[in-house]
Amino acid sequence: MTPGMATNDGIGVQRAPRRLRDRRRSSRIYYAGGQPPSFLAKWTSRLAVFVAIAAVVTAVLHRLHLLPTSVAMTIAITVIAGAMLALVMATIAGLDIWFTGRQGAARVLCGSVVALGLLAIPAGTWALSLRWPQIDDVSTDLVEPPDFTEAKDERAPDANSVEYPGERFATIQRAGYPDLKSLVLPRSADDAYELVLQALAKLKYKTTLELPPENDESSPGFIELSDHSLILGLVDDVVIRVLAEDQSARVDVRSASRYGQADFGRNAERVRAILKEVAARFEASAPNVASPQVAKKDDKVTLKPAKVRGPVSKANRRRPDLSRSDIRRGLGRKESPQGSYAGRVPGRPPERFDE
Repeated sequence: MTPGMATNDGIGVQRAPRRLRDRRRSSRIYYAGGQPPSFLAKWTSRLAVFVAIAAVVTAVLHRLHLLPTSVAMTIAITVIAGAMLALVMATIAGLDIWFTGRQGAARVLCGSVVALGLLAIPAGTWALSLRWPQIDDVSTDLVEPPDFTEAKDERAPDANSVEYPGERFATIQRAGYPDLKSLVLPRSADDAYELVLQALAKLKYKTTLELPPENDESSPGFIELSDHSLILGLVDDVVIRVLAEDQSARVDVRSASRYGQADFGRNAERVRAILKEVAARFEASAPNVASPQVAKKDDKVTLKPAKVRGPVSKANRRRPDLSRSDIRRGLGRKESPQGSYAGRVPGRPPERFDE
């Protein structure tokens, strides 16, 4: 019989030639346990490890203030895209290993774990941010928030605007942070200004602008500073306004993030800490005087609500003029009736103000 011809098994069924059967069998998926890892299996782990190293290096450089925030955010987006690509490659390579038995399962597992870990960071951050109001700018005065001066030059064009967002943020803050109110002290504006400086020194804040108040009520005092988050070093700007009102002084604090749409409650917590420390400095300076406007209850500071004002009062106030040479920190600061507190010995309670 000629090779390759069909044969009859005696019952009327013809068998296909052996070569034809082998040709059909070779087109199917076969077991390849001895074959090296596929291209996707090799590069899954390589890509995942690379983007993980890039993420760590970017975070460290940004925390050390060696990398601008805008560049760090661009790299972060690239890292997330790389982690997603590595996860897709790991899925395809895993299916190939499942059906063919190729080598490279360890590479696929390593790439999958690293990629999932990187993607879990932004996902967890987003889920955690939902616990706080979705705002990045808070102020104790929602009618006339203090304006930033130094932050206008410090913020990059792609950063958040220094202008207060308006009524939308005010509505969210009233619902989420109803305790943030102006602090009214029965002191002159000069004395209240010095108390604020003492509080900032106690909290270890370094000011970037100090503009003392003037004699008339239309010229409030301003203090500005910048603070950084602990882990990533994200910058927040803070401005404090001290305004004379009748026989008292009103302290307003505004804190805003330079980047991002959610601050995880960081700005509100900073405002509370500053107001609480100012109230503590006031009570330490006058321990025998009970103020009806500042009281402590359950270790929380209760603040007197600010007076309702209209937009006309803001026009009568003099804004900071940075062209003057005497408004910078350490230059032309007004002395309080008892003298400046710049040389106060650490640990010694502040001297009591005279009524």
